[in-house]
Amino acid sequence: MTEKLIDRYGNKFERLKLMITVVERGLGDKVVRELRYLGVTYNMASVAYGAVGLDLRDMLGLTENECEVVLSVLTESKTKAALSMIEYKFALNEPDNGLAFCIPIDGVGGPLSLKYISGTSNREEEGRI
Repeated sequence: MTEKLIDRYGNKFERLKLMITVVERGLGDKVVRELRYLGVTYNMASVAYGAVGLDLRDMLGLTENECEVVLSVLTESKTKAALSMIEYKFALNEPDNGLAFCIPIDGVGGPLSLKYISGTSNREEEGRI
């Protein structure tokens, strides 16, 4: 069971993580679609152009200069399922297919922003963000 945090307004939240997924160009929208099936509601996909050396690209499992980066905010309870699903569906355990990892989010400025990125806001509040 994951620990619930309480903000200064008395709202309860799970800890949040930022998942960074790097895949070949053209797969970013598919990653977002799969994450939405898991209930991950805040995703941003962007094309990225690499300017790193060949050694670093090989170490990260990237072969092309162009790739897509997907930034997703998810609750701690969904982290393991999301990483496993991404690894399986996009064959990230095979060389040259990309990578995915999570880092903790320590804080978010503003209670409405926190509700929005954690997927707990309702329709009335969404218009005020």
